[in-house]
Amino acid sequence: MNLSVNPNDKTPIYRQLYEQIASEVLSGALAPYTPLPPIRTVSKELGVSMITVRNAWEMLERDGYLVTRAGSGCFVAPINETHRQTKVDERLSAAVDALVSDAKSLGVDRDALLAMIEERY
Repeated sequence: MNLSVNPNDKTPIYRQLYEQIASEVLSGALAPYTPLPPIRTVSKELGVSMITVRNAWEMLERDGYLVTRAGSGCFVAPINETHRQTKVDERLSAAVDALVSDAKSLGVDRDALLAMIEERY
């Protein structure tokens, strides 16, 4: 797993970590039962607080991406296909809503926006 953070990004660091790991779980890049590195290790490697990493791990566990085994660490949780698809749909819907909102506020019409998406996809 190759995590990175951008301290200049407006997104909080714990959220950056959350999004990276959640994306890898949803895409299948992180298989079920894959161990995550210890919080202390991630904290040192990224130069961020252990509390920041712990917050990300706790959110990931709360949302069903990770499971914690006492004394063994955190592991990728198995996710059934229905749950995975629901999570993918939720994330894409939020991104599309933000994109459409930005396009409207900038005066970009629907056809131009769709053309831009098609070009980049």
